[in-house]
Amino acid sequence: MGAAAGLLVLVLGGVALGVSHVLDGPDTGDEAQQTASAAASSEASATLQAAQAGNAEAQYRLGKSMLYDNSLGKQGSAEAVSWLRRAADNGHTGAMVQLGKLYRTGLGVLQNFENSMNWLRKAADNGDAEGMLELGRMYRSGTGVKQDLVEAYVWFNRAAAALHSEAVGERENVALKLKPEELQRAQARSAAPLSHAEQDATPRQESVAQR
Repeated sequence: MGAAAGLLVLVLGGVALGVSHVLDGPDTGDEAQQTASAAASSEASATLQAAQAGNAEAQYRLGKSMLYDNSLGKQGSAEAVSWLRRAADNGHTGAMVQLGKLYRTGLGVLQNFENSMNWLRKAADNGDAEGMLELGRMYRSGTGVKQDLVEAYVWFNRAAAALHSEAVGERENVALKLKPEELQRAQARSAAPLSHAEQDATPRQESVAQR
């Protein structure tokens, strides 16, 4: 934990310095710029403290900032996934979607389609529009699951109803490939309540090698 905490301090310190550099520009000694730099550093510190205290949004923001910091290398990626996992376990659907994407692409973790499906379904079942969209894409392409265009339509339709604009085009493209009776069945299924059994399901624990 000591090494991880040290890494987080470095990460957040780097974020704060980056923000202050953008705000400050050349060193003019202007008090307003110094105040902005101090505010950025204070915000980074507050994010770390909130994440350590169990705040899901702070854990999600911290995980994403570490994930895309290439200077941190493999250790940073592992720590980022750990924070995203904590946020997801605390009910943050954005973190669930992010984990689903990571396991699908194998970025920062070993590629694992089962883990990807589990996290995306959990996000979708909790009403996350992006989770619905990404789950629909998995069914449309047959990535890690048997291709099912009816199921893909269902999730695209739900995502579009939740105001995800990308889902509209995805839904219409799939609709063109469905028979009339399949389209009717897909639309009827789209209106059905989400399964509470699926909504309450917890994705399987990943192995240490997959984290």
